[in-house]
Amino acid sequence: MRKPKMTKYGDYVTWVTFEVMAGYRVRIVLTDDLLKSSKSWLGSVPDGPADAFCFHESGEGRSYIFLKHDSSESTVAHECWHIVHKVMAWCGVQEMDGEVVAYHLDHMVEKVYEFKKAIALALKSSITKETTNDKRKRRK
Repeated sequence: MRKPKMTKYGDYVTWVTFEVMAGYRVRIVLTDDLLKSSKSWLGSVPDGPADAFCFHESGEGRSYIFLKHDSSESTVAHECWHIVHKVMAWCGVQEMDGEVVAYHLDHMVEKVYEFKKAIALALKSSITKETTNDKRKRRK
């Protein structure tokens, strides 16, 4: 995974592709401001208050999952379930076998946490670099 960078909208984004599921794509958006990010990426906001949400593009094999940086594990799993359900429907899956769903849910949750970890490492690296530069400036 590439080093995540904050977008001009103040959030972090990455794509996840379900290659074996017709190349279905999911954009993960991690943010402190769900409404601002939603308005920026989708041009609209959710109908009501939300701690997180998904948006599915009609007629496209593409969805968005909007999560706060501090979303709980249960919220991440909940929203990832909506994504997996939409992926299965997009591919015409009639019977949602428990193991197949579990495998894809595991994949989606793992991708969210890999991205969250990459952001945390990038921020830590940035802070360490700033601190080192500040120390060098003071020595001069």
